[in-house]
Amino acid sequence: MSKRIILTALIVSAATVGGTWLVYRPLPQPTSQPAIAAVDDARSQQARALNQQLRSIPTATLVDPGPLPPSLQGSEHGIALSSDEQGNLRLQADMLQLFDFYLAGLEEEGLDKVLTRIHQELATQLKGPALEQARELLSRYVDYRIALQGLPETGMELDPTALRLRLDAINAVRQHYFSSEEYRVFFARENAESEYMLQRLMLARQDGLDDDARQQARAEMELQLTEEVRQARQESMRHGELYATTQALQARGASAEELHQVREQSLGREAADALAELDRQQAAWQQRLNDYARERNRLREAGLSQTDLQAAIADLQANRFDALERKRVQALDAEL
Repeated sequence: MSKRIILTALIVSAATVGGTWLVYRPLPQPTSQPAIAAVDDARSQQARALNQQLRSIPTATLVDPGPLPPSLQGSEHGIALSSDEQGNLRLQADMLQLFDFYLAGLEEEGLDKVLTRIHQELATQLKGPALEQARELLSRYVDYRIALQGLPETGMELDPTALRLRLDAINAVRQHYFSSEEYRVFFARENAESEYMLQRLMLARQDGLDDDARQQARAEMELQLTEEVRQARQESMRHGELYATTQALQARGASAEELHQVREQSLGREAADALAELDRQQAAWQQRLNDYARERNRLREAGLSQTDLQAAIADLQANRFDALERKRVQALDAEL
């Protein structure tokens, strides 16, 4: 997971965490003018039309979108949805992560395939009212993601005033697309962390305070955090420190055994074993890419015509990689 600093909360879309459960209630009609207008550009219109179309098609007849895109191959979201005794959807803090898992492949495949995957996933886990409520939530979440893209950027200078405006704008968008209960479940903890980090930034920029005064102010701010947020910050710091340590070890040529030992001390044996296996897989894949790049470069220097060169490279890819791997290679080829 990315570091939980203010830029994470203010620049990218929501990261949902935790295990809070709440029975779904439909989004109430606003009693006053919303903080922002609903997104109604071509992207949102397309998304709404696709969602409406997919909701009207029996799940069993949905077109199979095929294998996951290359970037998601071998990954799982691991999120289980459920309904209550009345068949209504239970809200849970990681629900939006299920949507985000599939939306992460949007650049590799069209919106129709991504939404089809999500609708199939929802139908696999839910039925009845809960399924319709989840589909309606998906439609609003896609509009919300599009609306976030329309907000002005803050830049990287970490100006507290600009960040405050950005955070307020994000909260306005969230309150427009989600009910108060949904906001609490999906975003309350993240917002609390963002507020804390913004206060820390403002404190660091405040003139006239000595080190003792700043330290006391930070301690008082820490006490105001909920236990859940405090634990999340500690966990994030722990993972950040581990990442920095492993990067430093790899830079100086540490052995796989040394990396495993450091990871095991921080995360436990099972997680350390999994990371070690991931390292091996990535190293093997990179070696295959390097071998391919050398052979491809040799073909480029062989004086072939453009047509013959393209055919030779296509044959090389077909001999070295399977169908899914070739898609990854073709996407990366310009950068190899």
